[in-house]
Amino acid sequence: MAKQYRDQVYLNKVGKRLIQIRLERNLSQETLAELTELDTRQIGRIERAETNSTISIIKKIADTLKIEVSDILNV
Repeated sequence: MAKQYRDQVYLNKVGKRLIQIRLERNLSQETLAELTELDTRQIGRIERAETNSTISIIKKIADTLKIEVSDILNV
């Protein structure tokens, strides 16, 4: 069973938002991982809300996608 975070509902929304943004750009998890220099498993854990990512990881993803951090976090 996956760890449940205090803000699990919010993490689920952030994960779904990241999936939406990634798919709008026709990117696979693997491609996003390569572009961000993150592990593919890390991208998957964020999208499935299995981790409470650091701000620096979210910023790295946003910078790579050329969007604002708020585009991911304001859900």
